[in-house]
Amino acid sequence: MDSALGNLLRHHRIAAGLTQEALAEKAGLSGQAVGSLERGDRRHPHRATVLRLADALGLCADERAEFAAAAARTPRPRRTPCAPVRQLPAAPVRFSGREAEVTALTGLVERSGVVVVAGMAGVGKTSLALHVAHRVGELFPDGQLYLDLRASLPPQDALGQLLRALGRPDHGGTLAETAARFRSALAGKRVLLVLDDAATAGQIQPLLPGTAGCATVVTSRRAMDTLPQARHLRLDVLPEREALDLLAAYAGPERTGADPEAAARVVEQCGRLPLAVHLAGARLASRPAWPLAHLARRLAVRSLDELDRDDAGIRASFAVSVDQLDPADQCAFTLFGVFEDVSLPVAARLLDVDGLAAELVLERLADLHLLQATTPGRYRMHDLVRTYAREQPADPEALGRVAGLFVAVAWRSVALAVPHSFRGTWADPAWAEGAPDFTTAAAAFAWLDEHRPHLVGLCRTPGVPAWALVRLATGLFPYYLSRGHREDWAEMCGLALPAASDPLVHAIVEMDLGVALSDAGHLRRALAGFRDLGDTNGVAVCLTNLSEVVETVETGEESLALARELGLKCVEAAVLEHLGSAYGKRGDHARELRCYQDSLRLSSLEGDERGCAGVLHRIGALHRRSGRAEEAATALARSLHLFREGADAAGEAASLEELGLVHLLRRDRARAAETLRLGLGIAERHGDLRRQASLRQHLLKCGGGS
Repeated sequence: MDSALGNLLRHHRIAAGLTQEALAEKAGLSGQAVGSLERGDRRHPHRATVLRLADALGLCADERAEFAAAAARTPRPRRTPCAPVRQLPAAPVRFSGREAEVTALTGLVERSGVVVVAGMAGVGKTSLALHVAHRVGELFPDGQLYLDLRASLPPQDALGQLLRALGRPDHGGTLAETAARFRSALAGKRVLLVLDDAATAGQIQPLLPGTAGCATVVTSRRAMDTLPQARHLRLDVLPEREALDLLAAYAGPERTGADPEAAARVVEQCGRLPLAVHLAGARLASRPAWPLAHLARRLAVRSLDELDRDDAGIRASFAVSVDQLDPADQCAFTLFGVFEDVSLPVAARLLDVDGLAAELVLERLADLHLLQATTPGRYRMHDLVRTYAREQPADPEALGRVAGLFVAVAWRSVALAVPHSFRGTWADPAWAEGAPDFTTAAAAFAWLDEHRPHLVGLCRTPGVPAWALVRLATGLFPYYLSRGHREDWAEMCGLALPAASDPLVHAIVEMDLGVALSDAGHLRRALAGFRDLGDTNGVAVCLTNLSEVVETVETGEESLALARELGLKCVEAAVLEHLGSAYGKRGDHARELRCYQDSLRLSSLEGDERGCAGVLHRIGALHRRSGRAEEAATALARSLHLFREGADAAGEAASLEELGLVHLLRRDRARAAETLRLGLGIAERHGDLRRQASLRQHLLKCGGGS
């Protein structure tokens, strides 16, 4: 036999998570008495019994009044419910863009349940949540609750605030009991909760409604994929157009429209991060006389200083995320800031741990959106986050460890790609120890391709040991030449030159700088250094490089004589190649071809396939210029094959360019275009800008661009 009191008692008992026996014990009653009341056998218990049950259930004032009225012989009318709570802060005034995200979040909230909006600091999570919450507020007539969790508010304190907002004071008890009272307060109602800046799933779980009809939007810097039944929306930086619109909302559209290039630079230097764009726009609004180009220049020099506003600036925003890390992970964060992106091998060397341990650290930082996982095993920092990380000096010992890894790979590539290099006479074989177990130059070069951004970034970082700079600059020459990355090589040699205190090493770095820049001045200074040291091998190699840069018959003949005197067959082959080119410039193409043929013969005898590939390319080009298409095609096909075997991308692109010109000579424009596009693709993949320009020019002759 049901009764109003029995139904109400059962509802509150279940909401509190109590059995009949547990409630009876807590209220000092018998289990039979509680059961009798719930079944409706007793409808009007004594007032003392009602008070004991109300206390045991932790009922608030409204609930106690309702419970007492149901137990009374003459039920009293229920109290008029309070007006629904409306706690949402004002919607953002200058909200701009995010159309796709607004649509997605609106749809998720309308279907109730829990939605987690996650992303890095300053990406606009709160703005999006409040913008959507105001749009859908009328769907939740029983109220909208807002709570700033500040990444550290304990769940018990958070529940107390939420219960007080609902007019139901917290009567203490365990976390589970308080959470149950909160769920009871929301049962059967349509309420929207916005829980801002949550730190962990454990902080959020007790705050979630227990019945359908309510919706919860959680914002967090941390991915909360362990939160049961939650749906997730990840925010990234703004697209350029939306970032420009946000800047215009602060600075004024007439101002950004007057100098669109400067506006684009401002938003890019802000990393298209909404908080940074907002701060830049506010800066412009407060400095109406500043041209946008002026702010762009200031941001390029000191971005974080320009975007700092005490506790509301970009540094303070990032600091909240970093402060959630333990001290060891904070140190790792600083180290990872050395590089534009971080791979597992580099992270492991920086931290001096194995790959699995390094990945766990990287994933913890990615969960906080301090890093972004771009591909499996690869992580990248937002530019402003990286600038913040680099404000703390990196540990020199860690930099030395990772530099040692790159040195080992560089010198392993030397042994595989140019085993006849004279560098092997002074380099320590131990330098290559610790490299991955590469068996081909192609494998070593592929690893260096993947880590190329690390190399220059590392060498620019204060604290990198001088020995590492020197060994990297001198050991990377076959890689940089094979890819056409002469600018990278020149920068590295420039950084290493002041650190090269040993006279022989100084001469080698000076020579390499001359080759990278095609600068005869550096080569002549290196040549003088080798001669002062009495290093005839160094003199011969330096003369070879000088003959390539200067390409005069006189320099070539001098180099050739010295190479023959010393019996250096590989050097002799290289000099003959450059001497042939010098004769070609004089118009003596017969002697040019003989030099090339002699060079090819010597390189073949020495097993120098790299040397063979280079001279075959020159032979093919000479035949093509002389109108001998068949001979040119034969030589270039062999050259192309050898360059591919040696993983020499620059040589491969050069051979494809010449082959394309041979097809044009044959008037086969379709095949020429196909071949030239293959070469262009290689040049683009490896950033060889000079080769790209040349190939595009030739493509125009085929009747179309790239």
